[in-house]
Amino acid sequence: MQIKFDNYSKEEIYNLAFNYENRGILIYSNFVDTEIFNQILSIKKSGLELLKNLADEKNYSINLNECEVLNPKDNFEKLIVAINYELEINEFYKNASEFMDDDVKDLFFRLWATSNNEYIPALKASLLSISCQNLAPNIQNSNQNNTDPKSNNSIKDFLEEANKIASGEANMENINTLLNHPSFPFFSGVAAGGLIGLLINEIIKKEKIDE
Repeated sequence: MQIKFDNYSKEEIYNLAFNYENRGILIYSNFVDTEIFNQILSIKKSGLELLKNLADEKNYSINLNECEVLNPKDNFEKLIVAINYELEINEFYKNASEFMDDDVKDLFFRLWATSNNEYIPALKASLLSISCQNLAPNIQNSNQNNTDPKSNNSIKDFLEEANKIASGEANMENINTLLNHPSFPFFSGVAAGGLIGLLINEIIKKEKIDE
């Protein structure tokens, strides 16, 4: 969602931030049966409290909007929902900060940095772990049916390349290796669109910045 911040007052932008963070609280509150979501929820509650305190200092009125959030039962889908939310709120903070006073900019940056540097990498690693667990039996079956000795380390090679992408250590060469790997066809459907597409886009953006 593209927001034209120059049409909003500082107080209204601050309210958008508060409601964004509150939406995260609602999302993660639905996922507390999984440890990673529980940990993020605890930190996000502290972030919301910081927003409340600064709003009081600046005499901002907070208007909490009603919000419905997705509540999938499958852990893979929960991770996709969480990552998409974090990417969205990251974009909000990056674009909104320039319209705010320095004290708000500082808080927005801290909230952005925690999401970008802590939540998103942890969520992506969990997503990769689940995907690889689901993928491993298929690759093993494929390797058992393939008599070529070169394929014996297929699953190991594939997971090594995937882990490089998830950890942020990958480059375009690693991505090409993964895409051309004989085990990649098993990475289909939601997994391919949700995981590989997500991670590859992040690497491509990083390489463009480095150029």
